[in-house]
Amino acid sequence: MTKMMTVLALALAVLASALVAGTPNLKTYRITLANPSRIGSNQLAPGDYKLAVDTASVRVTELKTGKSVEASAKVETGEEKFNHTAVTSQKVDGVNEIREIRLGGTKILIAFQ
Repeated sequence: MTKMMTVLALALAVLASALVAGTPNLKTYRITLANPSRIGSNQLAPGDYKLAVDTASVRVTELKTGKSVEASAKVETGEEKFNHTAVTSQKVDGVNEIREIRLGGTKILIAFQ
């Protein structure tokens, strides 16, 4: 019985590591939004967020609540690193609609569609 439990525990550990390894391109970054904003149809309250960046989408998770939304995005690489993180938005129907995010300390520019 203990040998069976050991094999089961080992199998679960291998499965867990495979799931984590299954997203090698996923990188995470943090941003802070000072005002209510929108990415696509997703409303975001002011606060701190974690961005999980993939090649064609971004998962935005509010750190306070753990609530996540996913948005289509074009992830581009600039020629030089950005000095600081900048969120560019445009006011549409009274709401700040996020157009792009430049991640400070990286060459990554995220353009939302």
